[in-house]
Amino acid sequence: MLFYLMLLNRSHYIRDAIVMLNLVALFLINFSAIASDPDVPVAGRTTIARQAAEWNSDGKPVKLDFDFGDFKAWARRDGSWNAEGTVQHRGLRCTTYTLLLRVGHGNPGCTDVHWFREPVPVASTQVCNNAPAMLSGGNLEFRDAARFDEITCAERIISCSGTCK
Repeated sequence: MLFYLMLLNRSHYIRDAIVMLNLVALFLINFSAIASDPDVPVAGRTTIARQAAEWNSDGKPVKLDFDFGDFKAWARRDGSWNAEGTVQHRGLRCTTYTLLLRVGHGNPGCTDVHWFREPVPVASTQVCNNAPAMLSGGNLEFRDAARFDEITCAERIISCSGTCK
């Protein structure tokens, strides 16, 4: 009987502890969840265009490389391009990440940049449970190929919709 009363008393504490932990977890999840408009960038990074070691018969570069640190991209004079990198999701609830790119002409160090167009979506993926995800995309139709010689800068933007942290 004494054992039963001890267990009964402990189960009360255990039940209260479980309820408290669940309430704390629910509070933390809701407190840290920030819903973002998918059209609003949450992380942008600008970099300079570097000429790759490829030239045409006129001595002009045929490829530009862009190193954003966490993402790499390139564009070719013939219109092909590619971009890829990894995002790290924070949280258990799912989020959709979208990679956007744009190019332009600016001062050295990419200050005072005149962007040729608005950012264009490259790739999108849904991520859950604190997982990393690869965002990769490319095409054979680089929309700014006609202005290839003017390109000095690029910007990569990661937008987020859902539970963004």
